[in-house]
Amino acid sequence: MNTVKLASIIFFFLGLLILFSIIYVLLFPTSTTTSIESKPTLEITLYAGEFDTNFGFGLNKTLSSPGPTIKVKLGDTTKIKLINIGKIPHSFAIVEEERYDAKPLFGAFIGSPTKPLLPDQEGEIVFKPNREGTFKYICSVPGHLERGMLGIFIVLKD
Repeated sequence: MNTVKLASIIFFFLGLLILFSIIYVLLFPTSTTTSIESKPTLEITLYAGEFDTNFGFGLNKTLSSPGPTIKVKLGDTTKIKLINIGKIPHSFAIVEEERYDAKPLFGAFIGSPTKPLLPDQEGEIVFKPNREGTFKYICSVPGHLERGMLGIFIVLKD
């Protein structure tokens, strides 16, 4: 095999490797924290876990389904800390559609369907809501939304 042909094959496979790496990172984000440089104007600690036969969220270790309504102002730098007090993995995402695979709004997610927070783990996200409206926050682990892991997230106009 000549050198040009061998180099072409090597570059082809390197290109495929880079392409698949980019696709993997886009489909399965691993970061549980996004940093915004300004200090948060609002900090919320949210607990996630199981109770009775349901799953839920709470502002303390008392969980409910649906979880508590969260209200923020448009443009507020908001920090949400999620603490998994459950016995199984959980996550957090603000979404428009009530689906576990819905795209998170405002870049606001902690964990993901494939890389959730394990029991006793915590994560945080800092973000700025850039549009007003009433949205949902959910656990994006498949099956958890159906067991009641959701709440209302309201972004109010200034």
